Amino acid sequence: MHEMLTSIDSDLLVNAFPSTVREQAIPAAEYASRQLGSVQWTDRFEVRMGGEALLIPARLRFSNNHDDEQISGDIWLMARALRTRSSDGFERQRAVRDLLADVRPWCAPFIVALLGEYLVEILDDIALAFGDSVPDPVADLLRDNPTYWFLTKQRVASYWNVYYRTTCGADYVGFKLVSQIDAAI
Repeated sequence: MHEMLTSIDSDLLVNAFPSTVREQAIPAAEYASRQLGSVQWTDRFEVRMGGEALLIPARLRFSNNHDDEQISGDIWLMARALRTRSSDGFERQRAVRDLLADVRPWCAPFIVALLGEYLVEILDDIALAFGDSVPDPVADLLRDNPTYWFLTKQRVASYWNVYYRTTCGADYVGFKLVSQIDAAI
C-alpha cells in the first residue's frame, strides 16, 4: 500500500495483527497509539497471514522511549511489536529483542521487516536469536509471502551496497540471514 498516513490511531494499528489475536491487539493498539507523537508520516506494507492481509506501519514516531511497563503479557508483546516500527533505531532494537525471546506467528512480520533495514546491530541480534534454525513462524510467513521476501532480500543487498560493502564484504550478517532463511523455506 502506498497511501501516506499523517494520522495514526488504534484502528489503523490493530490492522497489523491477525484477527485471531484481535482481543489482545485492540488494547495493545490503543496503548501504543497513546504513546505516539503528534506528527506522523508513514505508509504501511502488506503481508498475508492465514489468508488475511495485515497492514504493518512502515515507521511510527513515538513521543517516548520506554518499555511499555504499564501493560503485560501478549498485550505488552504486541505493543513491543509496534515499537519495532519506531523511528528510533535504538528503540527498534530493544523492541525486537523482546519479540525474539518468544517468536509468535504474529511477531514474524515485525522481525522480518527489520531484516530489510540498515542497522547491522539489529541484524546481529536477529542472527544471534535464530542461532542455527529459523523460527517456524518466520519461515512460514516468508513461504506465504514470496514477493515480500524478494523485496526484503533486495533491501538487504541495497543496504549492504551503501553501508557495509567496504567494511563487511561478503561476511555481511544480512546475507547470512538471507541464506539461512532461504534454506529454511
